[in-house]
Amino acid sequence: MIVLKIIGFVLLGILALVIIALSIKVRIFIEYSEVDTNVRVQWLFLKIPLYPSGNGASSGKKKKAKSTSPTAEQQEAPTAASEELTDSSDATESAETVQTAESDSEASAGATQPKQKNNFLRTLYDAHGIDGLMLLVHRVFSYVGTFFGDLMHSLVIDELYIDVMCTRNDAASTAIYYGEVCTGLFPMLGALITKYKVRKYDINVYPDFLAKTSSASFAVSMHLYPIYVVGITMALVFKMLFKVILRLLVKCFLPSKQKVAENKNKTDSSESDVK
Repeated sequence: MIVLKIIGFVLLGILALVIIALSIKVRIFIEYSEVDTNVRVQWLFLKIPLYPSGNGASSGKKKKAKSTSPTAEQQEAPTAASEELTDSSDATESAETVQTAESDSEASAGATQPKQKNNFLRTLYDAHGIDGLMLLVHRVFSYVGTFFGDLMHSLVIDELYIDVMCTRNDAASTAIYYGEVCTGLFPMLGALITKYKVRKYDINVYPDFLAKTSSASFAVSMHLYPIYVVGITMALVFKMLFKVILRLLVKCFLPSKQKVAENKNKTDSSESDVK
């Protein structure tokens, strides 16, 4: 009993630690400019750079260096290969004859075996029909849509800063382009603020009549709680399991039972007619 209590307390402690760890928010930082782009994730004391990844360029250079520098074994390989070619030619010819004989035997066996007429998709169609399959597909898309909607609503945007500089060839076209950018960007920001949780935001759009090219930059920092993501993921899994997958499987096996019952009824009716 004491051992069981100790094991139970250990499991409860591990579960509590997991819940506490999942309750700590994950921070996501995105920075974009004409010069550089950075995407990183921070959770507890871990800082994970997503873009650019620090190991990608160095590993690529190492692979190129390895591929360009031939070793002594590679230099000696052609001589050994030329010696082995004469020895392996007879073996390859015998292997080819054996393979052709096996392929002919398999082809003859396949021709004698009957082809399977029904497959899984056909049984699904026979069990549910086109209306039932469309209903299940509609449910799948609705469940996945609600999952991503809940996931987006779980994000909290702590800071959002956008800086856009507009310019064109002359002053008139620059002013027109500045108005187009404002009419397209400010309503988008208003919809984002009203639909999601945004704490701090600032957008700066200005024309520059002396610059040669337009430029844009933004910085976003947001967070979410992993325990909420785990919860909505489990809800999606249970919905898909009980309302889609089980319905597919159960309906596929029900027609066979119905046919058995119909056959029994037919045999009973035939026996009663004979009597």
